[in-house]
Order: sequence, then C-alpha cells, then structure tokens
Amino acid sequence: MRKTNKIQLAGVPAAVALIGALVGATGCGENPLDALCCADFKPGTNMLEVDWGLEGKANAEFGVAIQAIGDFSAAASAMVTDLGTVCRNMAVELGTDPKAVNTADPREFTAQWCGFAATAITDLKAEAQLTISIQEPKCSFSAEVQASCEGSCQVDASCDPGSIEARCDPGELSVKCSGSCSGSCEGSANVSVSCEGTCEGKCEGACSGSTDAGGVCNGTCSGKCRGTCSAQAGAMVACEGECTGGCEGTATAPKCKAELTPPSCEASADCQASCKASASAKAECTPPAVAISATGDANIQQKVAVLEKYLPELAVIAQARAELLLGNAEALIEVSGNLDASLEGDGKAVLCIIPAVTAIADAGDNLNIAVTASVDVFGTVSGS
Repeated sequence: MRKTNKIQLAGVPAAVALIGALVGATGCGENPLDALCCADFKPGTNMLEVDWGLEGKANAEFGVAIQAIGDFSAAASAMVTDLGTVCRNMAVELGTDPKAVNTADPREFTAQWCGFAATAITDLKAEAQLTISIQEPKCSFSAEVQASCEGSCQVDASCDPGSIEARCDPGELSVKCSGSCSGSCEGSANVSVSCEGTCEGKCEGACSGSTDAGGVCNGTCSGKCRGTCSAQAGAMVACEGECTGGCEGTATAPKCKAELTPPSCEASADCQASCKASASAKAECTPPAVAISATGDANIQQKVAVLEKYLPELAVIAQARAELLLGNAEALIEVSGNLDASLEGDGKAVLCIIPAVTAIADAGDNLNIAVTASVDVFGTVSGS
C-alpha cells in the first residue's frame, strides 16, 4: 500500500468566533453541539432539501457543502469501524485471543486489532513460505450522487450537467454488457469472468505461459479469470463483470472509474469540490482478487484461506476507499473554511457550522487511524 500523509485540519471558519455568542443567545444549553442548536446536520442522511434560512443560491451552496461534509464524515467513520471488524476477524481466525482487545473506542479498537492482525501475518510468514498477489482494488464514482448534488447547486432548474457517458473519459467508462465485450472485463475476488487474454488476478483455466506459485498466469489465460481479463486484440467475449472498452449489444448501468469532468453548467469551485467529495464518499468499490500459495500442512493452508477471505475486504477499505477520501480531504477542509462567506438569515446556518467543522476534524482523525492501521497490516503482507 502506498504510504500517505496525515490529514491536517487547516483552519476553522472565522464565523466560529461569533457562534459562541449566538449559541448563548439561543439558549441551546451548555453543550454547543446540542441538537437544539442544529437539528438538521445529520451525517449519512440527505440534507440537500433542508432550508438553512439563507437566500437563493447561498442556501443551495451551503446545503451542498454541508451534505459533502456529512458524507465525508460518515464514510470516514464507517471506514474505521469496518477496518476494525475485518482486522479483528482476521486476527482471531489466525489464532489471536478473541478477548485480546478491551476497548469501546472505535479508533483504539481498530488500531489494536490491526496490530494483532499484522503480528499474526508475520508469524504465519515465519511458518510458511508465502507468495501473495493482490489485484489493485477499483472504484466507480457515483455519477448519480454527483449529478444530484450538482443539480442542487443550480438555481436554474433547466441546467443539465450532462450524462455520465459525456463526462467520463472513454477509457474509464464501464458498463454491464449484454452481448460481447472488447477491451477488458473486470471480475473480482467474488466474480470470475470468462477470459481469452491477459488475466490480472488468478487464472482458472489453461495458461499459455508460466504460472507463478500464486496462480497468476504470465501469458494468455483461456477459461476464467478471477480478476480483470484484457481480451486479445479484436476479440469479443461474454463479460459477466464490468466491461470497459466497447460493448456490442445492450450496455446498461454506466460507471466511471475516474472523477467526472466538471459540468457545463456554471457552479462555484466550492460547489464542485463538495459534489466530487460526496460522489467519492459514496463510490462503489470492487474487492480485488487475491492469489496466495504457501508451503505447509493443513493448518497452514487453513490460515492461508483466512488471508484469502479477508485481504480483499481489507484492500477495499484501506486502499481504495482511503485513496478516494484522501484525494478530496484538503479541498473539503477548504470548503468548510468558507462556510461563513455569505451567511445571512435566521442564524440556523451559522449554528450548524460548529458540528460541521467538528465532523471534519473527527473525519480527519478517523482517516489517519485507518491509514496508519492498514499500513501496519499491508506492510507485513508486502514484507516491508
């Protein structure tokens, strides 16, 4: 896994200095995050239709920013929880005492269990000669989320941001293909796809070249590929997974593996950054194929099966999702710093800045913990 820098909270909105006085004036209680102060900021829910007490475009853009912060916060929190669960399950099934960790704090829970998982993998590598090959996990951006968000940025309802096909680089556009696919057909740890070409993953069939100890074919794979199959030049094949490159037949459910190009409709930089962050937080990621070989008895092979079971989940959480969140973190922090730019109205919006900024800070902490914990585990897998 690529080592990443920690998220730093670069400033807080200037309006926060004023909010303390407003909180006191509204009688929200001693806790500034009391729900009575801001009942509408709820990460993980749809906040785009909330009336924040602002006028026109200001209300729309504030709502989009708040939505993005909520989506980012919910995704970072879920990532820590999911990572902790995977690390615990892996560590326990590799022999760690199920009661080894005794804490209710999600971050500490994740850090400790991922540490135990890393130790268990290190011990397994000392027992057996492991060869591990992990396909790069891939994510598709939620174009529906991004388009809905961008529509909320626009006061002019007639503005069409454009289709996913028009705004996605052709090389990054994938579809469900009812027919024949040229280019590549993407499978996963859970889906093996028909293949007559190069298999990025484990070849389950005939291999024209050498096959390494992990089942990776260094040549043409004929049969099934548990991973991504790139078809031979000019070949058209049935694709049970995601087809990229061309579909001869009915193409449905288009997805983009890269960020969509900006919409033709005019929108502020903050609005565009917020929508990209929301789409990234809700991206769909595919568990990568993992091929492992090892020398040893039945007990060793049982432990190898544990790695094959959990490493795909770990890679999705710690690599694919983490990369998406990290890629949008700094822009979203800047957006949160601009929330006070044009606040006018009944004070509802300004009171919601406090939990929003707090959520960004918490998300940064969650993301840092998740990245650090996953580096510990993947460091043992790669041998670093």
